[in-house]
Amino acid sequence: MGNPKVSIILPTYNVEKYLHQCLDSIGKQTYKNIEVIIVIDGATDGSYQIAKDFCKKDARFHAYWQENAGSGPARNHGLEKATGELIMFVDPDDWCKPEYVEKMVRLQQEKDYDLVTVSETTMFYNKQDKVKKIWPPHFHEMEFMGEQQVHDNYLKLFQEGAIQAPHCRVYKASIIYSNKVVFPDLRRSQDMVFNYRYYNFCKSVLVSNYSGYMYRVLSKERAKRVKGDYYKTISLIYNDLKLLHKKWNSPFDTQLACTTMFGMVYPLLESNVMNNKSFKTMMEDCTIREIIINARPCKWHLKKVRKLVADGKFFLASLIVRLVFYMKLILL
Repeated sequence: MGNPKVSIILPTYNVEKYLHQCLDSIGKQTYKNIEVIIVIDGATDGSYQIAKDFCKKDARFHAYWQENAGSGPARNHGLEKATGELIMFVDPDDWCKPEYVEKMVRLQQEKDYDLVTVSETTMFYNKQDKVKKIWPPHFHEMEFMGEQQVHDNYLKLFQEGAIQAPHCRVYKASIIYSNKVVFPDLRRSQDMVFNYRYYNFCKSVLVSNYSGYMYRVLSKERAKRVKGDYYKTISLIYNDLKLLHKKWNSPFDTQLACTTMFGMVYPLLESNVMNNKSFKTMMEDCTIREIIINARPCKWHLKKVRKLVADGKFFLASLIVRLVFYMKLILL
């Protein structure tokens, strides 16, 4: 087995508290043939200095500055600098086990897969920065070979959560560059778009429940940061997926797609409620209505909120959303 060069890209913004741990974990990887491209996305804290200092200690690390533009453009910047045969992404507030990169490379090499996607270990922290809960790896092992089988199973991976974020994936640089696959200029969910753009050209995919990636979730009022016009991005993604399935000549399971995408709609509903904004504008979008009407979530509060919103009972839906929001804050 060869040891192809792996380019690891870190889009970095104001994470000085966690960046040392992230960089140390990558520097200590058992797989040595790596280059690490740190793109500082207009950080206003000490992240850039930390990155530059680390680069002085390890010649495989390189730091670049850009004005703040978001993680998508930062990852594109990293792709422009990358020289490896394989591409991986790491978020700078997460960290990796020492064997992580080596394991990912060996999985990819088993059958020269176009895409390898693995699970993660999710670490939930409270406001005192103490671990409150850990979610273990949760993927079903799957292998898809041949273009049609790969395309026919996109929604299965979408539902599994195996095709949304760019971390915990191995990509072939040749596919990215030959097909001009880039992250779109979106402030949210740009990683999901990148992944289905890349997936469009895949002919072999491996899903493994291996986890060497530690994903940090902080106790913040994240829902309040979801912008009110995020529904436009959700609509874009949903309609893109319908068009892709038509192009692939693959069946599009509307209920499965809508149920999965309701997981994107709910944070927007929550944000509107917690910021005292109306649902009216987003509900005038026919795609959002289609998603809400066809979704069939399992959790009780999602079921109830979906039904109330679909029936136009926004006030009652808001009460439940607010109640669940504060319950989650108490539990964390």
